[in-house]
Amino acid sequence: MKKHFMFLCFFLFLVTTVSAQVVQTMYFDRFTHYDLDDWITYAPGTDITAVEIGEDYVYFGTRFGGILRYHLYENYWDFPFTTSSGLRSNAILKLSYDENNRKLYAQTSKGVDVFDFGFNYWQPFNGTMPPQRQPLNIEVTEFKKDKRSNQFPPYYRPSFSELPDFFTGREYLFRPPNEIVDSYNRIFHIKREMITDKFNRMWIATDGLGPAVASLTDNTLKIMPQSLPNIYPHDLIFDGDDIWIGGQSNGYIPSGICLWRGNPDSWYYFEAGLIRGIYDHNIHAITGAKRYIFFGSQQGLIRYDKKKKRWETFTRQQRLLSEKINDLYIYKNTLFIATDRGFNWMDLGYDEINRSKNRKLNNIPVTRIAATDSSLLFATPYGIYQYFPEKDSLALLKTGSSVMDVQIGAVGVHHDSLWFAGQNGVAYFDPLHKSWQSFTQIRFKFYDIAFTPGNVWFATSEGLLKYVIKQNYWYLYTTQDGLAHNTVYRIDVDDVDLWLSTQSGITIFRWYRPGRVE
Repeated sequence: MKKHFMFLCFFLFLVTTVSAQVVQTMYFDRFTHYDLDDWITYAPGTDITAVEIGEDYVYFGTRFGGILRYHLYENYWDFPFTTSSGLRSNAILKLSYDENNRKLYAQTSKGVDVFDFGFNYWQPFNGTMPPQRQPLNIEVTEFKKDKRSNQFPPYYRPSFSELPDFFTGREYLFRPPNEIVDSYNRIFHIKREMITDKFNRMWIATDGLGPAVASLTDNTLKIMPQSLPNIYPHDLIFDGDDIWIGGQSNGYIPSGICLWRGNPDSWYYFEAGLIRGIYDHNIHAITGAKRYIFFGSQQGLIRYDKKKKRWETFTRQQRLLSEKINDLYIYKNTLFIATDRGFNWMDLGYDEINRSKNRKLNNIPVTRIAATDSSLLFATPYGIYQYFPEKDSLALLKTGSSVMDVQIGAVGVHHDSLWFAGQNGVAYFDPLHKSWQSFTQIRFKFYDIAFTPGNVWFATSEGLLKYVIKQNYWYLYTTQDGLAHNTVYRIDVDDVDLWLSTQSGITIFRWYRPGRVE
């Protein structure tokens, strides 16, 4: 690979423009083409708007995150129902389960949708939404005869005055009739949306803490956050069984950096102003290696030390060229930092931030970083710059493509081929034929590039763009296919699944199904 990219700096290879490029979009029926779990979205679901119990699940409608689902018998959280599952909106106003026809109804901001468990998909419903589940009248009558009992009948929906004085542990404090105070003295509330199940548990809606469950046997109340905080996700990183997620705040609380633990399944939020060492939790980029997780924010570089459980923010006082960080890349035990005014680097495990002696990129935004085996590639508004760390040398890469090398939004390296995309199209260097291939008609706003065998994926402002190399075929996945939002900021590959950071949530796309073609 080294000889190819060294050669690029001095010679102009054959330029090939592939003409008449057509980007295909969905022309098929979505629900016969995709399985229900081919597209799964996790979105902010801290504000619970409705609670209902079905045959096997308790369902929590949310303000932004669709319907959260907890299995009553096997005690695990299943993936949510969202627009990726076929709902017309993730804003849920009301839920009801009809036990006679085994259908779940959701009143959303765009109308009533119904889920038929026999066909396993959502569709619009034009009739009257059935009432929510209620206990039998004889059960309510017997319960109200005994004023001392907390043994509510199944599907009972108590009032605030009927709630016991819950024990919440150290992290929260319950104040009757319906206040919950967190460890930072923020006040949240239990909503009137509550329902009991057959196991003497009460499932509860809150206005910012997510779902809650109370045991009516010992009067303990447990908060169970099961979603992203209130952010527009921009990036994530896999850290063993855990996933770190960052993004831009949507203005509601709780917000912050998200840690989704896989074992056991649990969610944690780390917010600026509440956690010492975090100056800002509006995140553009995340990376990590072993002991450390790094976050690129709008106000500096954040480092989390997993061993010491300590947060620290580095700013211009520590020699950052700019506190607005666009990308992070770990290369040979060194963290490279793309900022709005050039690039810095930091050796892992050390606190010193370094600057290049070559000042060509000072005051120039670096949007993305990629790497070959001997150099780093910086995407900028003025083209791609190639940097050799061992020599601290920097030069503009002469690509030789017919795509004008300006306003580059994304750059990627796969084996010996270099790909880049900007406002004037997409181009790549083919090392086999030593030539540049250009796609000048493929014009979007590009944010990221990723690779799977035989395919190149582009995160764009209009959706997820796929290029099948052998077939020379382009396909654009949008919300019609199952994306949470058409603005895709990052693509992370997990085996054969794609994890997509979009404006409305994290979408998992199980794109590879034998025999399926777009």
